[in-house]
Amino acid sequence: MYDSFPDLADFYDSVPAYATRRDVQFYVDEAKQARGSVLELGCGTGRILLPIARAGLTIDGLDASRQMLQRCEAKLRDEVDSVKGRVRLHQADVREFDLGKMFDLVIAPFRVVQHLTTVDDQVAFLGAVARHLAPDGRLSFDAFNPNFSALAAADGTEREDTPETNLPDGRSFRRAGRVKRVRWIDQVSEVELIYYTCAKPGAVANRYVQSFDMRWYLRAELEHLLARGGFQLRSIYGDFDRSSLEDASPEQIVCAERQNIVVG
Repeated sequence: MYDSFPDLADFYDSVPAYATRRDVQFYVDEAKQARGSVLELGCGTGRILLPIARAGLTIDGLDASRQMLQRCEAKLRDEVDSVKGRVRLHQADVREFDLGKMFDLVIAPFRVVQHLTTVDDQVAFLGAVARHLAPDGRLSFDAFNPNFSALAAADGTEREDTPETNLPDGRSFRRAGRVKRVRWIDQVSEVELIYYTCAKPGAVANRYVQSFDMRWYLRAELEHLLARGGFQLRSIYGDFDRSSLEDASPEQIVCAERQNIVVG
């Protein structure tokens, strides 16, 4: 979905909600605690991958989007040689990848698991992770804590979430979003992000729509999925400050550990 229209990766890095998201230090700290090699699934343009590499950790990044990886590669070229030497990038699907090595920590930040809309997808993802984790290796990921009032209020209305924003090359964009439909039985929200882009000031805006499904989870389901995938839950937080998960928490941040036996 991140290759759905030209230059989406350029606009992605300028969305305020992404640039100010408070998850970076959490994952940097997770990497430091692991004291070994790191694999980031859904590394995108390097928003989290680059800070981890700057912190002195070796990290591989994997993403299905060629466009996002190209943007990450361009940013990596501006880093010092020591940081460049700690990073390897791979284009692959998080449900079926084989990098031929193992890691002490696998992370899947910013809702990666919520793009896995079926149980088969989720189990395949956990199986691929388990095959790449060293014994007692760790997995960390996040998903939003469902707000059922907001889900019930979704009416398909397009609402702006990013005001007119200028890029350094003279282009500009604004963005809106909407939930087209909530499929309650599937636990899926059908989401659209709508980008209005201009090549130069005063130009007619192009309208591009990025459509995707977002699967939402409750804690009990996450615990069952982890157990089925051969993982033991170590901790689950309600926000990136490591506060406890409560009803009103915005996030579900999972830290799990691989068990010696992986079950189907």
